[in-house]
Amino acid sequence: MTTGRSLRIGEALLGGGLFALGALIAVETMLTPSAGRGVVGPALFPYLISAGLMLVALSLLREAFAGHIAHEGGLELDLRAVVLVAAGLAAQFLLIEYLGWIPAAAMLFVAVARAFGNRRYLLNAVFGLVLAGGTFAVFNYGLDLNLPIGTVGEWFLPAE
Repeated sequence: MTTGRSLRIGEALLGGGLFALGALIAVETMLTPSAGRGVVGPALFPYLISAGLMLVALSLLREAFAGHIAHEGGLELDLRAVVLVAAGLAAQFLLIEYLGWIPAAAMLFVAVARAFGNRRYLLNAVFGLVLAGGTFAVFNYGLDLNLPIGTVGEWFLPAE
């Protein structure tokens, strides 16, 4: 049986590890020569991620030392949900070049929704396609950063 003290130590270790990861991302971003010095540029999102990780870490550390234990009974892990999300990520990684961003991201959305207990596959697929299409449009046409259209997507492009 785990004690409250060992659970607090575990949460403190998790908080410390997240803070170290956030600090590492910030330092590596500063050391990247292509990061630039402008307000908005390639370094913006790594800095935002770093700041978010460090804020969550500080919250975890505060709770570990002064607050309540998150899970009184210890770590609760839904292995089925973890496997579904991992399988969705693996499928996206393996299929993104062939299928393209939109179908691959929609498949990931369906897998994650199923991992959280949602069984409406068709509705999830529609939402996934809409969200993936929106991100595709923003990145490709708004930011001029090209997400992969995929081999299948190229079949539907007009011939040049």
